[in-house]
Amino acid sequence: MIATEFNEGPFKLICDDLGLANMIVKSSEDLTIVGIVDLEWVYAGPAQLFCSAPWWLLYDRPINEEWDFKMGKPPELNNRFFKCLDMFVRILAEEESKTLGNEEVSTLVQWSMDSGAMWLHMLLSCGFLDMSNFPYAQLQGKTGPEILDQALKKLRDTAEVKDFIERKMNDLCKYDEDLDKIEEYNAVGKMTREEFVISVQSLLRLDE
Repeated sequence: MIATEFNEGPFKLICDDLGLANMIVKSSEDLTIVGIVDLEWVYAGPAQLFCSAPWWLLYDRPINEEWDFKMGKPPELNNRFFKCLDMFVRILAEEESKTLGNEEVSTLVQWSMDSGAMWLHMLLSCGFLDMSNFPYAQLQGKTGPEILDQALKKLRDTAEVKDFIERKMNDLCKYDEDLDKIEEYNAVGKMTREEFVISVQSLLRLDE
């Protein structure tokens, strides 16, 4: 799912948060784009990320709960999303054909769809929440669960990841201990508001 021919460039300006709300058009009748706003998160990235199927086709992020797979079944938005995606790619190719030598974007977008890379890109730009996540479920369906399981196992086996997990588990234990103490203070009900705030502040180390 990595287009290695783009490792050394060309690099494109990418905005993970770019969607329909960023576009300024002439009017409700004339949708010619005349400006783009809110580009504060723009970065330079490989063409593979730039030329990928967009997440914003239904004006909603596909990592939101209503997109989740339920009992292995896709959400109601599934068919509508793919219908709009096919329309997007078709119109993109038609517009590119009007300019000689500029068909590479639609070709790469189609590649991202065929290879399943679009789902990986979507997870990188929108985030991963859980296994029922729409892009993750689609990616798993494209690659098969074995490949993803092997990749995760390989990642988990590194010393850096093991150390990270150990630190986070220790942090969780400490958090649970602090939370128990806070709830105990609150249950007693004999402390003044100021004393309670000071105790909680000390437990959460907000004064450091």
